[in-house]
Amino acid sequence: MRKVIAAFASIAAAFVLAGPVASQAQTDQKPAFHPTKTVTIVVPYSPGGGTDAVGRMMAKALEDMWGQTVIIDNRTGGSGSVGAAIVARAPPDGHTMVLAVSGIAINGHLMKLPYDTVTAFAPVTVVAYPVATLIASPTLPANDLKELAALVRKEGPDKRTFASPDPGSRLIAERIFEKAGIKLVNIPYKGAASFVGDISAGRVDTGLSSVTSGLSLINAGKLKSLGIMGTQRIPALPNVATFKEQGFEGLDENSWAGLFAPAGTPPAVVSAIQQDIARVLATPEFKAKLVEYGSLPGGPTPAEFTERFQRDIRESGETIRRLGMTAE
Repeated sequence: MRKVIAAFASIAAAFVLAGPVASQAQTDQKPAFHPTKTVTIVVPYSPGGGTDAVGRMMAKALEDMWGQTVIIDNRTGGSGSVGAAIVARAPPDGHTMVLAVSGIAINGHLMKLPYDTVTAFAPVTVVAYPVATLIASPTLPANDLKELAALVRKEGPDKRTFASPDPGSRLIAERIFEKAGIKLVNIPYKGAASFVGDISAGRVDTGLSSVTSGLSLINAGKLKSLGIMGTQRIPALPNVATFKEQGFEGLDENSWAGLFAPAGTPPAVVSAIQQDIARVLATPEFKAKLVEYGSLPGGPTPAEFTERFQRDIRESGETIRRLGMTAE
């Protein structure tokens, strides 16, 4: 387990170390947003994970651009809802935001929240699109999704297992299995390091992970990837086929790590922050570092991100009801 945690930490460190390089090109241009005090980006997940690492790299770049301190505040719990609730109550002035993954759109369908997901936030932009991969134990006798589907059909349903550390990863995994026409037993986990460690050790067969989080273990042969979401292969895993290449349609869209301000934040402030983030994401060094570790750069306008966010809320609810998913 220590080796697994160390692998996660090494990826996070690589992201953070890239921050000063990526942000250097931003200091020569005037920012669109002018914060008047420290800016807090709440990351509602544990330190050292992929979202935390991307957040810290972005925070360093924005700090250099804005000339104001930008801090990362890790507030874990409730599959991201604890940190999200803090931001939902924060003053709507652009100085407090949350960097959350797609699961924030799902939580309201599975648990009682102290805020209304639909109305509590002003979506700013997507920082990164983490490419999702179906990881598996090295001992699993299947090397891609097609072989896994054949194995499950041969053995019968509910013989193989998949781990999920949060509702978002479970929902995507369930969609993958649904497209493949197979059924696996869900094993819920709390925390990415523990579930990846158990897959690596063969205690659970498969699970859904971002490439960012699983890359070092895949490269070390401690995990294998059965395929990735999206429309094309990525440089981080050039030999891993997309699910579409394997013949499974409807698995093209990756999840996101997006920045949200509290509802009521002036549209001009939201737009200004998005413009500054888009400039950072356009920096070759920043973009290259994201791609190297298995994510794609974001940068959509607030209107575009709002449309995606609201669609994800609606469609995830439909899928959850269809699959009969409940909170663990």
